[in-house]
Amino acid sequence: KTCYYSNVFKGDIMVAPLSINKLNELKRVNVYTDGRSNLECNDVLKYLKKLESNSTDLIIADPPYFEVYGDFDFGKFKNEKEYVQWCEKWLQECKRILKDTGTIILWGSLGKRLITFARLAIMIEDENLFIRQNWITQRNCRGIGSTKNYMSTREDILFLTKSNNYTFNIPYMEEKSNRKDFGANGKPRKNTHKRVSNVWFDITEASQSSIERCEHPTVKAQKLCDRLIQTHSNENDIIVIPFVGSGSEFISAIKNNRIVQGCDNQKKYINLSIERIYKFTGVKFHAICSN
Repeated sequence: KTCYYSNVFKGDIMVAPLSINKLNELKRVNVYTDGRSNLECNDVLKYLKKLESNSTDLIIADPPYFEVYGDFDFGKFKNEKEYVQWCEKWLQECKRILKDTGTIILWGSLGKRLITFARLAIMIEDENLFIRQNWITQRNCRGIGSTKNYMSTREDILFLTKSNNYTFNIPYMEEKSNRKDFGANGKPRKNTHKRVSNVWFDITEASQSSIERCEHPTVKAQKLCDRLIQTHSNENDIIVIPFVGSGSEFISAIKNNRIVQGCDNQKKYINLSIERIYKFTGVKFHAICSN
């Protein structure tokens, strides 16, 4: 039986006039929907295995980084090898559900820490999981300081596809272009604004004073999510977010008229995402009973 409840939350508690029986049912609730998109509290592998093959246009994955510990992490990995092996398992499922014309965006980071993200990129190529179309570096304003090293202010993105036939809507910066020369085709340039390169410096992370900040420690700026979703998908496309976190990609997908679904293994971040989705889009997600 499927049951629907109001999605008014306070912390980890759903605030609603529910009977004792319904409160007992609520303990089993792990799926939420607005009738178009859905959000699930589940292990990433269990969740992805339930999705239909060749059904997804875009996947945006921001997994926990190796040796970056916190209550939002999925667990402590013994070593890089174990972490990369875990990533390979859910990336294989991502490949299965992705359409031949689909794209996967994979977040990571390099710098002083171990080069695990580079090892992950090599594994993807060695196992022929995806075609790497580009490696993008996002420059943040704030970083991790050191008296004996450069500040770490970068995050990295792998732009991966299943084939060379994929969606790519050319992105432009807000900065206007003053170039008067001809383009590579020998014709006058038509774009009024500068094109986005594979080094992103025009969008900053969500600052401490931003209304986008929340209890989740790795919240993404909405402009970053908008750029990825608008560039790599079209309206009514299906987007999967395997690590929902603070729900920023959900917010962007809904605002840009995409169908979005995803999971997180912590109920408190599912609740947080539902709160933020309503705050920024006005869309209400309702719980579905799940045995």
